[in-house]
Amino acid sequence: MKRVRNLLTAIAVTVVGLSTQAQVYIGARGGISLAKTTGNGGFIENFTGNLDYIVSGNGAIFLKVPIAGGLSFRPELGYKQSGAGLSSNNLLDLIGVNIPLGGSIKQRLTYIQAPMLLQYDFGDEDSPVQPYIVAGPTFNYLAAGKIVSRADLLLFQTQPTRTSIGLGTFNRFEVGAAGGAGLSFDLGSAKMFIEGCYERGLTRLYDTPIVRVPVHNQSFSVLAGFAIPFGQ
Repeated sequence: MKRVRNLLTAIAVTVVGLSTQAQVYIGARGGISLAKTTGNGGFIENFTGNLDYIVSGNGAIFLKVPIAGGLSFRPELGYKQSGAGLSSNNLLDLIGVNIPLGGSIKQRLTYIQAPMLLQYDFGDEDSPVQPYIVAGPTFNYLAAGKIVSRADLLLFQTQPTRTSIGLGTFNRFEVGAAGGAGLSFDLGSAKMFIEGCYERGLTRLYDTPIVRVPVHNQSFSVLAGFAIPFGQ
């Protein structure tokens, strides 16, 4: 957590310095993600079988600080969920009758997230619609983890069972990279936007002292948000 606090302090100092020179926007965004834990060359799937993407939520507050031309600095602070799912559809031969049994297990990892992004807006600043691209590093802290399991019995599903998991074997601090593209809509003094984004963890998910397990997080997200002028 100390590294997270130091990072936020550095962001604040940078933003204060830049905000005296340009119009800063403050905003919020949220969306849904398809997230999956995966290994290089399908490493983890060799032990678990095919893993499923999980649907998760994310959200953040952010600042947009113009630098030069269409280039802006966009630091964010929010949360995201990563993980993976595993499902089965086995057949149990019970008294000569095939009864379909199945179930699912999902690992959900909740991160406090601080992306440090650069955004480039194309076209005229006064245009009602502006396309843009965004890219940069992300710094994430693993705050909580849980296993969500449920079983399928004939035509019924059991209620999901949620169990917290220990984080001792996880790498609590994750460095990643994100990139995406979007459209910004001028609403007068405010702006609204929609965005598609891909994120990939660059550090290993598990912190094991003997075997360096090449497992990372990745996600595809669809986001929407708004921004309003701040300061000037």
